[in-house]
Amino acid sequence: MIWLGLRLKTPCLASVFLSIMFQTPSIADGGILNFSLTDETSDQPVISRMELWRPDAQTRSAKRRERSGRDAESMTLMPVRKTVPAGIGFVLDRQIAFDLPDGAYQFKIVRGPEYRIIRGEFSLEKTSLDDHHVLLPRMVDMHSEGWVSGDCLVPRSDYNLPLRMVSEDLHVAAVNGDVTPRPIAGRTSDESTFDTIDDQPRWIRTDATVHDGLVIYNADASTESANDTAGKPLPVESLLIAASDPQCRIAIENPFAWPLPVWLATDRIDGVFVLGDWLRLDRKVVRVRDGRPVQNLIRGHEQAVGQWAETIYHQMLEAGLHVPPLAGSGDDCGKTPVGYNRVYAHQQSEQNESSMGTAAGNPMRPWWDATFSGRSCVTNGPCLRPKLDGQLPGHVFHAQNGDVLTLRPELQLAVRDPVDYLDVIHNGVVRYSARLDEFARAGGQIPPLEIKESGWVMVRVVTAYPQHLRAAWSAPWYIVFDDQPRITKDAVEFFSTWLREYEQKLKQLPADQIKRHVPHVQKARRFWANKRKTITVAG
Repeated sequence: MIWLGLRLKTPCLASVFLSIMFQTPSIADGGILNFSLTDETSDQPVISRMELWRPDAQTRSAKRRERSGRDAESMTLMPVRKTVPAGIGFVLDRQIAFDLPDGAYQFKIVRGPEYRIIRGEFSLEKTSLDDHHVLLPRMVDMHSEGWVSGDCLVPRSDYNLPLRMVSEDLHVAAVNGDVTPRPIAGRTSDESTFDTIDDQPRWIRTDATVHDGLVIYNADASTESANDTAGKPLPVESLLIAASDPQCRIAIENPFAWPLPVWLATDRIDGVFVLGDWLRLDRKVVRVRDGRPVQNLIRGHEQAVGQWAETIYHQMLEAGLHVPPLAGSGDDCGKTPVGYNRVYAHQQSEQNESSMGTAAGNPMRPWWDATFSGRSCVTNGPCLRPKLDGQLPGHVFHAQNGDVLTLRPELQLAVRDPVDYLDVIHNGVVRYSARLDEFARAGGQIPPLEIKESGWVMVRVVTAYPQHLRAAWSAPWYIVFDDQPRITKDAVEFFSTWLREYEQKLKQLPADQIKRHVPHVQKARRFWANKRKTITVAG
């Protein structure tokens, strides 16, 4: 396991658009643009991600245009020498000298969800030479409010992860593999002097391993044991090995996976991805590839897969499973930038940066503890800071039969995309819904909830982004009356039906393979049968 700590120095719906024309005479053979970037608030140089596009009908197919959602006019995403690729685009390391062929260009500068997006265009001629400085406006500083961002699963890449994290204003990452960067031609490894940029830490852990839809954190011991098993272990076998080690955490990275009811039946799941690699910027994902297909009532539009993941998570809560939501790149994120799907976990005020750096050899243990405690929000767009009756997500409210709890939702929000709706969800039912302008006209006030039974509450903000579900959710708050969690008949039947369908698929395997699955399926049957005996809501 490697913990890498990098010490770095250093609300509006509209993005900023710049139009630049460069026609200054020079002795250069080609057009040159010296481009630099600073934070508008601090006036300090800043690292960001940049996309550079050039109209070119000969080099872009209609199919790729359709995937990217761009207009019929062909646009080529330009690679730039001596830069670090960052999925879509490259890392703009504070400043760059573009030596480009003459012509028209469009660009976009993105630095995670807390900054506005800068869009612009420029034209170069062979005699062009100019300097241009851009101020990057910040909408909200989540870190200063105690909300620290992290990507719960980043695929291994040869490209400099710390630099890519800084460019997306991401503080924590769990990597499935090594983080040794690939050398960039014409660029030395020490060209980014991080200690002159930012005053916020970046932490990387490399002890996350993926097992066909499961992620095991701190998996050193479990990996060694799994290697002693004849043949490749089943994911549930890896799960059970890891569960014997109290230092391991286990998350469901693929919430659509056919063995999901079996994994849940182990009662050792610490988190589940509700935002993952089915929400990508490089292409649309309209169907589930490895798992139970999207239900008919959701199928048929761009947000279907994202809504299916949300539906599955709600059914877990309705089955009485208190499992926090997670978010990350996933194991098949394509060219989606690191941290596009992210968790914001709230660091308690007493857990300052020095304590984060000394926690039992694990520099970011407080962040992971907050994440797995559900003191968090997940997002791929809106920046959400919610409370319920003054309490952060993950809090458990206790009451006795006959009590009526009056709980007031509180919400601070910063977004770049137009908001489609803002919801307060209680036990799977939307109890409050408003457009952003309606929320603003109400002074940012949400009517209180009057609660008389066990259950859960979440806040959700969904944008009008057309390509896929772009949204933010709080982790749940839980309400428990008489120490009895909410368990509904519908949720238990949902996973029991899923298990039966999974068993039918297993029957297609050879007999020797079926034998390995039998004890785990039998245990899952008993688990969901016992759940059926503890149902508190008949419906």
